Amino acid sequence: MKSISFILLFFLPFQLFAQNRNDFSRVYTKTYLKTSHENFRKAINIADSLYLASKEPYFKAKSLMLSATMMQQAGEIKKAVDYASRAEEICKNADDNVQSAEIYGFLATQYRRLKLYDQSISYILKASEQAEHIKDTKVRNTIKGLISQEHANYEIDQRYYKKAMPLIEKSQAYFREKKANKEFFLASNERLMADCFFGLAKYDDALSHYTIALKLLKKHPDNFLKGFIYKGISAVYIKKRNITDAKIYIDLTQKIADKTQYLDLKKAIYKTSQEYYILEKNLEKFSQLKNKEDAITQAISEKENTFINDEQTKLLDTNKVLRQNNLLFILTSGGILTILVSIFFFYYKRNSHIKSKISLLEDTLKSKNKVNHRTTKNIKTIKLEVEEKILKKLESFENSTIFIKKSFSLSALATYCDTNTKYLSIVINSHKQKDFNNYINELRIKYLVNKIRTEPQYLKYKIVSLAELAGFSTQSKFIGAFKKEMSVTPSVFIKSMEEQHFYAQNTDLAAKESL
Repeated sequence: MKSISFILLFFLPFQLFAQNRNDFSRVYTKTYLKTSHENFRKAINIADSLYLASKEPYFKAKSLMLSATMMQQAGEIKKAVDYASRAEEICKNADDNVQSAEIYGFLATQYRRLKLYDQSISYILKASEQAEHIKDTKVRNTIKGLISQEHANYEIDQRYYKKAMPLIEKSQAYFREKKANKEFFLASNERLMADCFFGLAKYDDALSHYTIALKLLKKHPDNFLKGFIYKGISAVYIKKRNITDAKIYIDLTQKIADKTQYLDLKKAIYKTSQEYYILEKNLEKFSQLKNKEDAITQAISEKENTFINDEQTKLLDTNKVLRQNNLLFILTSGGILTILVSIFFFYYKRNSHIKSKISLLEDTLKSKNKVNHRTTKNIKTIKLEVEEKILKKLESFENSTIFIKKSFSLSALATYCDTNTKYLSIVINSHKQKDFNNYINELRIKYLVNKIRTEPQYLKYKIVSLAELAGFSTQSKFIGAFKKEMSVTPSVFIKSMEEQHFYAQNTDLAAKESL
């Protein structure tokens, strides 16, 4: 009885909040920006409580999207999409254009983070279509601002910074008319603009926009957005070789990294912090952060692969149904054809010119067999436009680092390329002259060799650590793949690189002394 009373007391405030949009919005914002940063589990419980206490579809969908957003930050892509899908169903039944647009925008973000860009842009377009039907001008402008912002993120992720900038400015124009949480929305765009300038190596402009973003968030407590801004500022100072100022912001990022459950933020902070400690020549600290980054990367990878594999299973199930339908069609067609041939044969058997007619029938059947053979052969041939699309996706894939994920599979790559495993295998075999495993191994070895050549700290790594870094499940597989690609073992290659590095350092030293 006491436990029931406790539950009722716990839910009562949320029942009150869940009936008023202003109160609900206040709890939602505080949970999203503050509580989730300080106590993630508590934030999830609040979101669940809001959902249970809500009666109207609006509040139920909004509560689910709060959970979805926090699951996204925790790297739980599948759970995030599941929550969003439930909210989508509620909005469809309620004919809610506002939340439908928000949900489509959220799904666009998830697919973008997985680098499934075709799906991402598809949801951006769906969100834009929903936004046009929103009657309230202020709400419509806010939604359009968010859609433009997500579209900018879509371009930034592909390093199309100059395409992203006008979209950010467009989003900013919408947000300037907003009243509630205006500073947060404006700051998020200033941070994106700074990221664009940083990507274009315009570091002073980047610093200026990061600074504006921080000023806009002055009254806000530490949150994930501040974490990204601190990380950006420290990255600028690292590029400028300003160790003193970089250290100030590195320390600020570390405080946020210790608290937040936002995995992408943690990963970004650890990566930038490594660059700082390389600059400071503190290899011990660098190694500690590298281990932390690897652990986060592995956690993200496992969760992303769970989602991708689930999507691939759905695709395979769909294809199975299609194949069954095609088989039914073929069997039905074959049965009709058999009846027609039988009638045809019976007719000509009774004809006075039976021999010549049978001969004609045999010729016809031979001709038909040739047509069937050509048709079967054509089924195995991929259309040129499909082949080109797959090749373009593979080019994008090769420029990423997705292939270093240990559990990366052919089905996952097929999902990434928006195709099936059969077509993908054909393209890889014909254009890369390799099977899938050797293709992935080649990319991993090239990635690692480039790391060793350009970043000397990797010369100090043990072979087993290098194998893990490149995504190999065992040291022996790594050594075998390395030798196959480079014609030498990793140890021999590293030794030669150490000698080159030593020679280069001494040459530079001798040149300086001569001056």
